[in-house]
Amino acid sequence: MLKKTAPEYFDVTVGSIHDFGNETKDFEFLFDAGREIRFIAGQFISVVLPRDGKVIRRAYSIASPPEEPRHLNLIIKRVEGGLVTNWFWTLKPGDRFQVHGPFGKFILPDPVDFEPLFIATGTGVAPFRSMIHSLLSAGFKGRMSLLFGARFETMIPYHEEFQELARRYPNFTYLPTVSRPTPAWKGASGYVQTQVEKLLANPAAVRVYICGLNEMIQPVQQVCLKAGLPKDRISYEKYD
Repeated sequence: MLKKTAPEYFDVTVGSIHDFGNETKDFEFLFDAGREIRFIAGQFISVVLPRDGKVIRRAYSIASPPEEPRHLNLIIKRVEGGLVTNWFWTLKPGDRFQVHGPFGKFILPDPVDFEPLFIATGTGVAPFRSMIHSLLSAGFKGRMSLLFGARFETMIPYHEEFQELARRYPNFTYLPTVSRPTPAWKGASGYVQTQVEKLLANPAAVRVYICGLNEMIQPVQQVCLKAGLPKDRISYEKYD
């Protein structure tokens, strides 16, 4: 397990940009030669944007694993009227700006002697993508699950990537659920809280991590508590 490091300022260059649709993109940022960011899966960075004589900062969870310190990935959803998210949509490969970090305590303990259940909606999947890749690359053999909720099947970021991980690693379960599915969708349907119990067959062994908006976090917590999961085994990070 990597240790926490003091935040630093980094100049980064825009690398690849992947458009997931639904005003959501994955941005890759490359560090200059000789520079690396040391962080723990689940932490975040602040984007530093000078504007009109002021410095605007916005926090974003790092979606890439710490084992890849020469770059980082952020998943961003464009917000109508949002100053920084709309600025992201002007970026192109080769553009440069500054980030500050890492920050945050939404991380896994060491050792991970339990079965992590990650539950997310929207860009809340970012810290869990980092954690899942980090655990699998370290040879984690315990059961691990990702429950992700979206309105439509076209709004599931990293969908094919998580499907491939579930095929490659028998201990990783990926359960996407769609609240407004089309007839073509063959997977689970309904809000995430309706699917949680499927992954809580052994509450004593599970620890739940939730990330997203409060309107999702609260009902998921209630389902977990009702299923017998102690409150101290539920961690969350709100994006609102």
